[in-house]
Amino acid sequence: MAQWFQLQQLDPKYLEQVDQLYDDTFPMEIRQYLSTWIESHDWDMVAISDSLAAVRFHDLLAQLDVQYSHFALENNFLLQHNIRKIKRNLQDHFQEDPLQMAMIICNCLKEEKKILASIIKKEDNVGSTPNNMVLEKQKELDNNVKDLRNRVQVSEQEIKSLEDLQDEHDFKKKTLQSRVEQEVNGMAQSQAVWKEIREEEIVIRKVFIKLNITRQVVVNQISDILCLAEQIQFNLVTVEVPEWKHRQQIACIGGPPNACLDQLQIWFTAVAEGLQQVRQQLKMLQELEQKYTYENDPVTQGKSALEERALALFKYLIVE
Repeated sequence: MAQWFQLQQLDPKYLEQVDQLYDDTFPMEIRQYLSTWIESHDWDMVAISDSLAAVRFHDLLAQLDVQYSHFALENNFLLQHNIRKIKRNLQDHFQEDPLQMAMIICNCLKEEKKILASIIKKEDNVGSTPNNMVLEKQKELDNNVKDLRNRVQVSEQEIKSLEDLQDEHDFKKKTLQSRVEQEVNGMAQSQAVWKEIREEEIVIRKVFIKLNITRQVVVNQISDILCLAEQIQFNLVTVEVPEWKHRQQIACIGGPPNACLDQLQIWFTAVAEGLQQVRQQLKMLQELEQKYTYENDPVTQGKSALEERALALFKYLIVE
């Protein structure tokens, strides 16, 4: 990979070191415009040969003329002016001593390499020290994602149990109502019959209490799932993605390859799938609520807020 391209991938704090290598005598614009040409020559050899240095000096001026022509085609007057000024300065400084220019270029290239090498070494040292910490963080994130999946499955089963309870409650209630109507229409006054009816009412009441508790449990479970999803999402967006970008920059300048993208995708996908499942579960709760609701129904009280929260998290995840 071209050295100048690698340097351009660095953080601004490192680019300041590169900036210090260049001045008006040999400006950075030359390094930028002629980066490919400069890196195609062995400046160690040029810097020890007067004749070769003279050839490369005139070659460089010719390259600037080519660059000037490009800017002319683009009607970029300002850059044309800069190129003319740079060429005059080079002629003033190095026309009589092109070897000095070759030595400057040679030195700049070596210093650039030192900057890149020092950054890679620093990253290796920093990376090796907290490597266990990184692994621990990833392990913790893996565990959180696994926990998220498990919680979603548990809430799924709880909703199915709730559905069964609601069907049982509905069946028992309708059956009892039908029996009461029959007894009333038949004018039955048997104490034994009415005792059975009261006992059945108690059973239905117990089923209702269990149903109400289960609804509250499901609402709490979904709320906890969204809290965990938000925590994982925050960690991914504010920590893992920036760290991945940083590792990508280091890889671009010759550091170890960055193989973390697949893992990031797995984590993001897991959170997205979990949020989608939660939204489906909330639809199931809505259907159950439409079939049967009552005063202080936990689903009625909490469903809207949970829907808004799940949708907001899902949208934020997609945008990021």
